[in-house]
Amino acid sequence: MKRKKNLLEKIGTKIIYNDDTIKISREGNEWFFEIGRELTTDLAEAVAILLRKCDKNDKIWNVEIKNIITEDIAPEKSLFWLTGGYNEWKTLEHYSKPWCDCYLDFQEEFGSTIINIIKKSNTLGDMRKHFISNLNLTLLYDFAMSKKLLR
Repeated sequence: MKRKKNLLEKIGTKIIYNDDTIKISREGNEWFFEIGRELTTDLAEAVAILLRKCDKNDKIWNVEIKNIITEDIAPEKSLFWLTGGYNEWKTLEHYSKPWCDCYLDFQEEFGSTIINIIKKSNTLGDMRKHFISNLNLTLLYDFAMSKKLLR
């Protein structure tokens, strides 16, 4: 493990946050998130996953975000997690179609909202707050119901 740390330091990777199950690092303008078994470089996806893993008082929400290149964000990734993640989309307990058949509907409706949230957020906590108020499960389910995507 020490070799990995030394290698990361040599190539310019900065560890932003590290605990037992979550690690955030950054190299230049690229962010890397290791959240349990999930790995992503997509900031919005990471926050959507973190919403399921961390409570509102966790220190992770204080992490500052700057210089985010929104062109690197794929809204469908975070929408997958915000709409239920693996639990919902593998079992289809509530949805009538698989994710691959309806992600474009969600992206078309909410993709720009995700990009705007990133642009106006200064911390992961800001993103968390905006996701909860603007992309909560009730709102997403109402949309899914209007598109006949629910059972």
